[in-house]
Amino acid sequence: CNAGQEYAVASTKAFSAQVVVLALIALWFRQTRDYLGGSHHDLDTARLKEALMRLPISFGMALGLRDSCREIAQRLSKKEHLFVLGKGFGEPIAYEGALKIKEMSYLHAEGFSGGALKHGPFALIENDSGRFGATPIIMLILDDNHANHMRLAAEETKARGADLIIITDKVELAEGLDDNPLVIPNNGPLTALGAILPLQLIAYELAILRYVPVTTWKSQLWYGDCLTFVQKRDQS
Repeated sequence: CNAGQEYAVASTKAFSAQVVVLALIALWFRQTRDYLGGSHHDLDTARLKEALMRLPISFGMALGLRDSCREIAQRLSKKEHLFVLGKGFGEPIAYEGALKIKEMSYLHAEGFSGGALKHGPFALIENDSGRFGATPIIMLILDDNHANHMRLAAEETKARGADLIIITDKVELAEGLDDNPLVIPNNGPLTALGAILPLQLIAYELAILRYVPVTTWKSQLWYGDCLTFVQKRDQS
């Protein structure tokens, strides 16, 4: 599968392409198993097919959140650290989003499962009286079977005084928690993948606000130094 050239220094399109390729592989295995078993009409297979075909439209709609992401980046630009929480399909997206924020803006960001809130992050949450103000927490609350759990976690962090930023595909899930949530389109089993776009946009806008060169980053420079060292060593 050729997704085209990756132009971002911190890989963005490559992540989405890897998820799509793995989804296609999983789809092929499921269809093969169903065919050998004599079954040809599976609801899960049909939903994944539809989600894959709708992915370009879903991503296009998510890119419309650029201005909102810029405003959120302004809120985060003076912060010391933040957390990104998700559960289910949203959990790996939370990890990837936190990684991009670290790589691009040099702001300490950590991704956690929504179920692991009290196993570390909760102790570090500060309210407005904290040294850097309220601790920002980005939460992926998607309309799936983890919605109630994530909603409860969001209520607990808000009660602690955190600055909540909600990414959701159903605005009602952010009611009373975030007046201006980032609303992404629902796309069945690939809804969570659409949440990576606003996270990547926040990372990009945050890097600009913090005067970080978006064309290079420390990990790339470190890799280049190591590569140069190895080449010189091999030549000697």
